[in-house]
Amino acid sequence: MYAYFELGVIFVILCTPHTHCDGIGGHRKHAFQEGDQEGDQERHHLLTKQHDVEDFDTSNDNQDLGQLFLNVFTDLNSGKHDNHSCQSCNKALTYLKLFVPYPGIMKWVSKIICPRVEATFSTRVCAGVIDRIADPLVYVLQNTNLTVPEVCSTLLHPDCMTYLKLPYTNSVLWELPLPKRRPFKPRTRRTGLTIKMLHLTDIHLDLWYTPGSNSQCNEPLCCRSTSPGTGHSAGFWSETRFSCDSPLFFVTEALRHISDQHRDIDFVIWTGDNVPHDVWNTTQEDNLKHIQVVTQLVKKAFAGKPVFPCLGNHDTHPNNMYVPHVVSQDTEGSISMGWLYDTLADDYWNQWIGSLSAKRTFKKGGYYSSLVNRGLKAVVLNNNICHLGNLWIAYDPIDPDCQLKWLIHELDSAERKGLYVIIIGHVPPEECYLSWSSNYMRIVERYAHLIVGTYFGHSHKDEIVVLYNKNITNNETYAVSHGYIGSSLTTYPSLNPGYRIFTLDSTGKPLDFEMYYTNVTENNIVGHKSPPKWSLGYSAKQSYRMDSLSTRSWDEFMRKAAFDDRLADLYFEHYRRFSEAFVEERKSNYNSIDHKRQKLLSRRVLNPLYNLLPNTF
Repeated sequence: MYAYFELGVIFVILCTPHTHCDGIGGHRKHAFQEGDQEGDQERHHLLTKQHDVEDFDTSNDNQDLGQLFLNVFTDLNSGKHDNHSCQSCNKALTYLKLFVPYPGIMKWVSKIICPRVEATFSTRVCAGVIDRIADPLVYVLQNTNLTVPEVCSTLLHPDCMTYLKLPYTNSVLWELPLPKRRPFKPRTRRTGLTIKMLHLTDIHLDLWYTPGSNSQCNEPLCCRSTSPGTGHSAGFWSETRFSCDSPLFFVTEALRHISDQHRDIDFVIWTGDNVPHDVWNTTQEDNLKHIQVVTQLVKKAFAGKPVFPCLGNHDTHPNNMYVPHVVSQDTEGSISMGWLYDTLADDYWNQWIGSLSAKRTFKKGGYYSSLVNRGLKAVVLNNNICHLGNLWIAYDPIDPDCQLKWLIHELDSAERKGLYVIIIGHVPPEECYLSWSSNYMRIVERYAHLIVGTYFGHSHKDEIVVLYNKNITNNETYAVSHGYIGSSLTTYPSLNPGYRIFTLDSTGKPLDFEMYYTNVTENNIVGHKSPPKWSLGYSAKQSYRMDSLSTRSWDEFMRKAAFDDRLADLYFEHYRRFSEAFVEERKSNYNSIDHKRQKLLSRRVLNPLYNLLPNTF
């Protein structure tokens, strides 16, 4: 969620005393010069709006307006939601709603403030982020039916309603009905046959990666000929030092290797993010170009094999911003996801999203379902719409695009037909806003008997997530589901590229998985004439000494790791895929056993409803 933090830094420089901020509105003295016709409309609006907030209580402010915005956007980025965070969010978004009725104001102001942030971000990053975030931010704030407290409670946490002394509303806390359980008669019985599945994720191709360019720059993504500075030279095959994505020659070679070395793969799941991390520089055309190139490589490497692709938060433009279908209807298509959804469904991914029903739901919300075999169905989510980095969730947060209602229908249909199900998505569910995440957990608990696996990407790390519910009669927690967060093919940030091969039983239930990785630093030393060397990182059952990969077994693993230093240390080695750069570039305590354990246990996720503050208003 880079844009949140960057916007905060930009606002703090715009509105701190040394830049002569004055008045509640935070407009700068002398910022709007006489004769600047482009700024006339913006200047007039700010001056005429100042009286609207003269009575807004700022008597308790202990910070200037710039610091207020910095704190709010930092909190949005980190998920912090205490009383101060919620009060600040309410105040800052009220200011924005009053003073920024159209995005042109934000875009014009960037010309003033971006040269001032050069020490933190390059001018082009500053201007690019503002240009891309302005339209969705302003549209949401000016057109949502939610109040500002409800917006803060969606983007931060429902506890904001309690801190602001307001009752919960249906927009903040909502719950979908679930059908009663019926008998499940599987169409496929467990046999001795096994299935091989490749999990490919977070490729982040960068068509402008340039060997020898600077990999240490003051931008979110480096290793390009245009990357400023001369801090560190990027290697040929990729770069684990600092922030770089995958060059075309590496992605091509990696997919060729996987295809050649794992000829027994039966099908592929591909959990999104094919676009580089240049969040200030994206366009619809460039994003489509990157997705098209990766798609062509996947088709060539796995010709004739079923592939189940899903979208990532970086695949859209601006990054994270997935426009809900209702906005497309409200604007008669002038703001929509058609540029992405229609292109993929009708062209790039047409051979994988072939049925009329799959095309219909994909064109609506980027989600679909398809059979893997006669007894197993893949349900592919676009859960980027619930990601906390997606500002559009504050437009209408009640089940955007009716995706969870559709998920219930798909699982209920599978139960009636005797089908097992795998769920595929990009964002781990606990990284969604609370009501969406809570409803997802209720759904997977209801249909746990037929869901044989859930798979995600996004974090780039090698991880496991276990979801929990609570028995309110005895206050004890119990595991309801678990998920596999795949290894990224990109090195970003400071990781060795990796992928996982799963061995499934005849119903689709995982029996084991193996993680493979390549040491980019060693590959670069050998040189471009030799292809990258891939190695087996570990086998889950063997390394973790597990009898099975059931939800109960992963729950026991988590509980044991809370006290077992060896297990926590081993997990962290896999988590970073043996990358020394990952640890070296972080704080000295990052390699402590307590930090390693915290990384593991952070994926023990209780239904967030049980962590809400009491609300009696």
